[in-house]
Amino acid sequence: MADLGLDTDVEQLDDLRFRAVLSEDWNVWGPIGGYLASVALRAAGRASGMARPASISCDFLNVARFEEVGIEVTRLRSSRRTEALRVSMTQRDRAVLDATVWAAAGDLAGPDERLAAAPDVPEPERVPTIEERAAEWGQMSFPQLANCETRPVSWFEGMPGGFGEVNMRGWMRLRPRPVFPGDLWLDACRALLHIDTSAFPAVLLACPPGVPFFVAPTMQLQVSFHDAAPEAEWLLVEGYGMSVRHGLAAGRAAVWSPDGRLIATGAQQMLCRVVETEQFGESAPPTNARS
Repeated sequence: MADLGLDTDVEQLDDLRFRAVLSEDWNVWGPIGGYLASVALRAAGRASGMARPASISCDFLNVARFEEVGIEVTRLRSSRRTEALRVSMTQRDRAVLDATVWAAAGDLAGPDERLAAAPDVPEPERVPTIEERAAEWGQMSFPQLANCETRPVSWFEGMPGGFGEVNMRGWMRLRPRPVFPGDLWLDACRALLHIDTSAFPAVLLACPPGVPFFVAPTMQLQVSFHDAAPEAEWLLVEGYGMSVRHGLAAGRAAVWSPDGRLIATGAQQMLCRVVETEQFGESAPPTNARS
């Protein structure tokens, strides 16, 4: 079983160079983007002198293999309060990923206000698991969900749909280790992973009945980290399907703590490819999921 802490760990070769071995436990159409971005974020955290990540903007340049990658970090700007880092990941002399990471000191002074209200949803223990929901549905979900216990608050029947409305909402808890206290960089990888894996299902659910089934590998992922909840096992994730047009798909997502704090927000641009559902067997959702 996958372990986000172990599977994103990086070996430091010198001040700004690292290596990592990608785990096949994070395979969908190759290594999922949120997992690759998490490896890059861990390397940035090891190279940075700052306490926490502030944001990451990540471009996925080639499909990676489940083997060793080289990672090089470049300091673009460094001050007492913030730091900007570039992270480049390569494999077999091919560029796999390029990311810009902003980091911040842990003692920055400023206003402390909640400007966004968390959604009013049942506690995770009162919500059926996705496996229980899938049994009702008659099909299974993507294999990477084995790495995360998912309890959908919204399900395919009666989804709200419509422009600007939530297309996916659910509680998520990593398996087997749900929390990583004491490491804000690793803790941020939880939100990064959940945002990446929420955009595509939200886009798929936002589509009207009859749309052909398609896959949508991530081209670019942008995530801002607003807060942290390193002791909270469950995180509430909201996904919005924003656009499917000209062979591109766009989604955005938000992550909330159980006590109603906004942990992270993000946006994603994906490349569509229509496929036959038989290629995925029982893992493919129905194309008319909202009918």
